[in-house]
Amino acid sequence: MPSDQPPNAASSGACDSREPRRIRLCVIATIGKSIQILYAGRLEYLMANGFDVTVICAPSELDEAIRARGLRLKTVPLTRAITPCGDVRALAQLYRFLRREAFDLVEVSTPKAALVGSVAAWLARSPCLVHILRGLAYEGKSGPLGLILRTATRIPCRLADVTFAVSPSVREQICADGLGKPDCIRVLGAGSAKGVDLARFSPERRVEGRAVRETLRIPSDAVVIGFVGRMTRDKGVEELAHAFRELHEEFPHTVLLMVGDHEARDRPSGESVNFYSAHEGVRHVGWQTDVVPFMAAMDIFALPTYREGLGNALLEAAAMEIPTVTTYATGARDASVDGKTGLQVPIGDVKSLREALARLIRDADLRLAMGRAGRAWVAEWFDQQRVWQLFADAYRNLTRVNLP
Repeated sequence: MPSDQPPNAASSGACDSREPRRIRLCVIATIGKSIQILYAGRLEYLMANGFDVTVICAPSELDEAIRARGLRLKTVPLTRAITPCGDVRALAQLYRFLRREAFDLVEVSTPKAALVGSVAAWLARSPCLVHILRGLAYEGKSGPLGLILRTATRIPCRLADVTFAVSPSVREQICADGLGKPDCIRVLGAGSAKGVDLARFSPERRVEGRAVRETLRIPSDAVVIGFVGRMTRDKGVEELAHAFRELHEEFPHTVLLMVGDHEARDRPSGESVNFYSAHEGVRHVGWQTDVVPFMAAMDIFALPTYREGLGNALLEAAAMEIPTVTTYATGARDASVDGKTGLQVPIGDVKSLREALARLIRDADLRLAMGRAGRAWVAEWFDQQRVWQLFADAYRNLTRVNLP
């Protein structure tokens, strides 16, 4: 079982003349849940392709599950909240560990780990530091909090040898805001750090939606509009509630299927919360460990978000041949092709959202055409294996000059 002990000599320095030395990679994320979700499969791919991987995150009940993946785990008391004293302790522990281990490449990801981890790697003189920019936490924030979040984004962007933004629009915005050097901010392929599992999110699984419809008492001829994600204001659930209320009056056969839970932070209004729990046309099933059967029951996927890093749920829906409706928001506009795989509307515009959904409700042929185009587009640009290979190749190129 992997442990916090250094890897064996073959992986830490001894070089076989017949094979290139394995690259020692350290991945730093704030919490174990990120390692389990954001890095699912990707780290195993890297280990199978010439990398020895160590992960660092806060201790949690997921520690053994992370180790069970074959990953070497080091825990450090990182927190998502701003905790000055705790952050200094975490920084000190990270610095000592990185200095001792002398990894070939350090990757930082998620806001707090990116900030503390990049500073620690810089102090430890790590030869190559990569920052994965998964979104712009400061976007839409103002005042002291906005300033803190902008600074926390600027530091890893400035310290990293390269920042890989997960979407073109995230790169465009971070450069426009002057928080990173354009030459050091890149996008691999069309974006994403995760890709889409085309076998899991497959149109062949649409048959599973029939059982979900029966369980939720959704008529077979109903047009189901679906949502998957955190039910927060910045995901556009207020606008979706207003739009669906009017749509249901015009199209009584429509159903809104909500997969996700409300959160204490950025919770929508009480009126919206009540709407999702009480309206006859809504089916709110809460958080699900496997969203695929529920997505299989959907005819249209809606994500009227205010901001994204990259709308992974939009890509996953498209992979299942479900047309999407989203906004022009950062990260969301990169996850669909407007007019081809779905429709895009202005942020916060209830009327435009309602009209886009109505257009798809009325036109089954358009839904079918957009669904098929969406699957082909995702398969071309966001296939998980393709995305992982791009990262592996990029990391080999970045470390080549430092390896014996």
